[in-house]
Amino acid sequence: MKYSILRTLSLVILSLTVVLPLIAQNQDSKASSAIAGLASDIRGCKNMRIEFVYKMDNESSKIHESKQGTLLVQGEKYRLNIEGQMIINDGKAIYAYLPEAKEVQINPLDEDSQSLTPTGILADYEKKYRVKYIREEKVGVRNVMVADLIPKEGKKFFKVRIRLDTRTRQPISFAMYEKSGNVFSYEINRLDQNIAMKPGMFEFKTTDYPGVDVVDMR
Repeated sequence: MKYSILRTLSLVILSLTVVLPLIAQNQDSKASSAIAGLASDIRGCKNMRIEFVYKMDNESSKIHESKQGTLLVQGEKYRLNIEGQMIINDGKAIYAYLPEAKEVQINPLDEDSQSLTPTGILADYEKKYRVKYIREEKVGVRNVMVADLIPKEGKKFFKVRIRLDTRTRQPISFAMYEKSGNVFSYEINRLDQNIAMKPGMFEFKTTDYPGVDVVDMR
């Protein structure tokens, strides 16, 4: 479960900070201007709040799962809430809290966890991925741009498909396709930038959770 949750976080940030700037480099001038504006806003914003729906499907195994989640990002810190789990990166460690089990697991920051932050992803994305532009399509009244993010080296997934509203400059959805047949998709319902956040949003204090069992893996 933890791997799936962190993968969710990685791809949400990836779609917002890496794919949009790359799409802007390869589309017509009107689309480029719109997407480049969004990319610039996101990369320069103080913080973000994202509401999304996560789905996992495997047709051959007849697996279909769906969960709602909320992600807060500020600098190198983040707070991810998804049904049954909360994950906080306070810049020093990662706290994975399971309310039903009344347990929090504390893990040290490592290369993988740091790579899930915006700065970590942007550091060397050009070496790891290339973008393939698929088409523009009509979805209801919206004009949608479709592009694939393809890893240059071996990964468990072989592409991430991005859909972007060209008028509002907002990402609509993205889906990761694994070689195993799993498809992890994410629909972004709302994205807010530079919002007021309560102090301590990126901290986990055990005193706020009486009776919690602490598993410290540091």
